Amino acid sequence: MSKRSASLRPSAQVFAVHATDGLLKGSRSVVDLPSTNDSEDAMKKQELESVLGRGGPGFDLGPIEDQLHDLANDRQFPDVAIAHCIARIEESAPALRAILTRAAEGEHLSREDEMRLLRGIYILGGGRDTGTFGPLLRLLRRPGRELDDLLGDVVTESMARIVAGVFDGDADALFSLVSDRSVDEYVRDAVLGAATFLTWEGRIERDRMRDFLERFHTERLAGDDNFAWIAWLEAIARLGLRDLASLVYSAWDDGRIPEGIIDRSDFEDDLLVAEQRPNDIDRFERVGLGYIDDVIEALEWTSHLEYFSKEDLQSPLPEQTWLDDLPSLTAPVTNPWRHVGRNDPCPCGSGKKAKKCCLAN
Repeated sequence: MSKRSASLRPSAQVFAVHATDGLLKGSRSVVDLPSTNDSEDAMKKQELESVLGRGGPGFDLGPIEDQLHDLANDRQFPDVAIAHCIARIEESAPALRAILTRAAEGEHLSREDEMRLLRGIYILGGGRDTGTFGPLLRLLRRPGRELDDLLGDVVTESMARIVAGVFDGDADALFSLVSDRSVDEYVRDAVLGAATFLTWEGRIERDRMRDFLERFHTERLAGDDNFAWIAWLEAIARLGLRDLASLVYSAWDDGRIPEGIIDRSDFEDDLLVAEQRPNDIDRFERVGLGYIDDVIEALEWTSHLEYFSKEDLQSPLPEQTWLDDLPSLTAPVTNPWRHVGRNDPCPCGSGKKAKKCCLAN
């Protein structure tokens, strides 16, 4: 047992062992916990204590507030807190949704609540909490710079799966956001990706999606070079909508499709694969579409986001003298990447985003 687990109350030690050994993943547990894909199926605290305590008396997991505190304040990756919040989604969801709602309304969040928001939307997405759908879409309509400060790479890396997880059946709300030119282009890309997967799964009617994709082209719902066009053509390809392929070629000829992201041959290959393997979910999961099945794994990238307390931030910085030993510069230093955003196409021409290509090196 880790030092961290040893510091917990006995009942929490048992829970920690399950969580940190990978036995509690996403929204399922090794001890036959019911699925938390629907809030009505979520296990109540008393039931969870009974299962983990093997029916014995005195097994207490403690208040969920303790875990919500650790979710933002634990200096190590809070895998135990995340596992608690997922298994006890009925208790954790209201508090996490409240923070999300405040962010969606533009309220200033403390550093702790910013971290709860970041990790909380993964928990809510993995827990398939449909009550999150409305406030999440409102948050995604906030200005791009504000979203970048709050969520960073979550938008491009995981938002499609989070949106799919909390989808409450309101396809019009998804289409409205994707149609809104004022919404950040990478948000539109992620939400349309979620709608594509939900259509494949049958939760959005295929004809409704087809009509929307046709209208997106006819009404030119995005400006030229907008990243939403990438999600648009990928939706047509992955859903096997060959009758709309002519619209994709027309959009390419008109200069609507951003250059260097996807080739016509890639589009044709994806369309052909969709026709040959229409029921293959791997086609979606390989490109980050689907659901979050393991919240702890999905959040591991946040382990480097060390939390700094107020005391840390107020402490004086140690004196740095190493610069005094460097020779004076004879020419100004310039950054050749200063105009390249993390989500922009890499200038090297690889077709990848800068953050996953040269910028990563």
